[in-house]
Amino acid sequence: MPNRLIEPNTSFISTIHKVSYETDLMSNNIPLYSIQDKNQAVCGVEIIFGNGKSDEQANGAAYFSTTLLKSGTKGYDANQINNFFELRGAFVQLQSNLDFSTLSLYCLSDKLKEVFPFFLNLFNQPAFPKDKLEALKNKKKQELTINEQKSDFWASKLFKETLFKDHPYGNVLNQQDIKSITPEILSNHWHNDSLNAVKFITVAGHFDKHLLISKIESSLKTQTAKLAEHTTNLTFTNTAQSITKTLEGNKQSSLKAGCLTINQSDVNYPALSLGNTLYGGYFGSRLMQSVREDKGLTYGINSSIQHLHQASFLQISADVKMGFAKDVLTLIQIELDKLITKNIPESELAKVKNYLIGEYKSNSETTFDKINKVKLLKLKKLDDLYFINHFQSIIKLTSSDVQEALTKYYKSILFSTVTVE
Repeated sequence: MPNRLIEPNTSFISTIHKVSYETDLMSNNIPLYSIQDKNQAVCGVEIIFGNGKSDEQANGAAYFSTTLLKSGTKGYDANQINNFFELRGAFVQLQSNLDFSTLSLYCLSDKLKEVFPFFLNLFNQPAFPKDKLEALKNKKKQELTINEQKSDFWASKLFKETLFKDHPYGNVLNQQDIKSITPEILSNHWHNDSLNAVKFITVAGHFDKHLLISKIESSLKTQTAKLAEHTTNLTFTNTAQSITKTLEGNKQSSLKAGCLTINQSDVNYPALSLGNTLYGGYFGSRLMQSVREDKGLTYGINSSIQHLHQASFLQISADVKMGFAKDVLTLIQIELDKLITKNIPESELAKVKNYLIGEYKSNSETTFDKINKVKLLKLKKLDDLYFINHFQSIIKLTSSDVQEALTKYYKSILFSTVTVE
């Protein structure tokens, strides 16, 4: 019988395995990436399309057109569409991002033959009914009115505008944008910037690939690389700014700090990623220990590197006690200086390396987790061995490697800061 008073031996396996998947280039020039798992009784199909805000002729067109796909087609109204999927135990998810949009279907494998053609019809023949559009516009207006009373909303909005200025990444929906959206605008955006811009399709679980390919080839338009890759290309530069906004009736301070930085394909990114995690990227980070645990100025502070198609940026975020925003900004700089100038203990480095590898592994266990990794690789145009190489690099990093990256990409660049009080 085991002695419960003695801690069992533990081990940590740092090996990262390549994600295995199949690739089919269909006759309409749309790639299909798939992972077959016959032990599953379900499957998931995702269409990744469009270029998000980059191709919008009207701010909000990508969001409203994507969100309304289940609201009506040329042959079915919203109730009929919802009833069709619910009666068959299927689920449809819609999402619009800055760089792309997605239309996803999850269903039982034995229902795929019946459900999939109907699903494709949502993409091919959206009607954008005026009454559903007006209802969505009213909902969005109310959400915006509520958000405009929150300090974190303004901090995020002003920070994006500071980093990206007139680029679509910096355009946050306002009341006039919402008011101006019409069915004609959505239809024009859909036919010009969505139907002709399917990037690829992913499928995971237990499915009939021949069925999927035949339906996709017969239903979706032939894509051209020129249209699918069209984006608004601009050069971004780091210009540090400090912005303060007073919000009437506010009971807390929200702040953002950061700068533009390198993307995932840069040779120095593993060192910067490890350094950022040490700095503010997990619960045991330096910023959390200083600002939350030692000073008690916030429930949480986070430092993350966000990757978009045309830019990557560092964002440090916190909601703090009213009147203490300047103190927190000072602590942000102090902790960065400490991280750069004082040797990082090997035990701390090892802990964060294990955390990053463990987090990746825990998010790569299921078939659907794995297909999401494939999706990321394809969207970011990364090599199939990217994750293996990335974590192998992280394992080898030393304190000086991390400090050199932080000095080059954080310390040498003045952060832009936004404070809303």
